[in-house]
Amino acid sequence: MTTIQPERRQNLPLREIFDNAYVMIEPFFDPNAGWGGHSLEHLAFRVLRENFPQLSSEDVHAIVVAAHRVYIERNPGSSGHLKRPSELRSSIPQ
Repeated sequence: MTTIQPERRQNLPLREIFDNAYVMIEPFFDPNAGWGGHSLEHLAFRVLRENFPQLSSEDVHAIVVAAHRVYIERNPGSSGHLKRPSELRSSIPQ
């Protein structure tokens, strides 16, 4: 018998846009799309702000961190160049 798990996410509006946001910013995590050996993940913040102007800086950060985690889970062999999600907190562009 399958039990239904309660929704753990607290911010459902962010969850609703996450899939679209992820598609927009996933290329910035790809090591083959970097510049001089560095990832372009910092550009993800700009793309999200431009495409979702209603989001606060905290919401943009939450989406980037979640997308970062998803990318690492989906691409374990090609994510070693990325900072760990906990390290993103100190590099939030304002």
